[in-house]
Parts: sequence; structure tokens; C-alpha cells
Amino acid sequence: MRMYEGLFLIDNARANMEWDNVVKEIHNILQKNGSEILKTEKWGEKKLAYKIEGHKRGTYLLIHFNTKNTAIAMIKRDFQLSDYIIRSLIVKDDKIEDLTQLATGETVVEKTAAKIPEIEDVDLLAEAVESVNIVEKA
Repeated sequence: MRMYEGLFLIDNARANMEWDNVVKEIHNILQKNGSEILKTEKWGEKKLAYKIEGHKRGTYLLIHFNTKNTAIAMIKRDFQLSDYIIRSLIVKDDKIEDLTQLATGETVVEKTAAKIPEIEDVDLLAEAVESVNIVEKA
């Protein structure tokens, strides 16, 4: 299973009146397709730069979830058929996968040492970690 991030633009009128039902339907679509929901975050109501399907405002919802890459096509189709969702965007979330690996106890030094096993000197390893961090930030 891979980690994905889904950003949803929701009909503002329905979001204001039926927020719990909207979130429940999105969660149901994901769970129906075998996804594990990790985090749900309401980004709030925003004015749109241009009208989308006649809407000038929309409410954004961000969801992080794990699922099989084969299920993404069905999930996208189900979101397109939903009455609540105006637009949706689903992307692979590789950076958060790296953070979850680090959160499980693997430190940056251990991760770098695994990539560069021939370095035994601690000072050289520290320099290698700094160079990897500089490259990743750029």
C-alpha cells in the first residue's frame, strides 16, 4: 500500500449545511475501495479564482490515506460521481512516507548510513548527512 494525499473542493452550500455527511461520504468511498484513512483536515472556505461549475466559493478538505495503487482509478471515478465534490486531486505522498519512516525510529544518520555503508568514520558520516540534507532541501 502507498500513501496518497487527496484534496477535495466541496460545494460550499452543502459543506455549510451537511459537513458531517460530506466527510462521511468521502470516507465511505475511500474505505469501500480498501483505503486506510490516516488524517482528515478541513482547510476552510475559499473564494475561487474563477467559476467552477457555477460555483464562486468552495470548501477544501485534505485527506491523507493509504491504498493500493490499483484502486486509485476506481476512487477517482467514485469522486467524480459524487454530488458533494466539485473537483478532486489525488497525488502520491512520498515525502510523508519518508517522515513516517523517520517517526518509526529510523534516524537520518541511520538512513544515510544504510545508503552509504562504506563510511565508518563518524565525522565523515556527519558530513555525508549534512550534504544529503542540503541536496534534499534544494
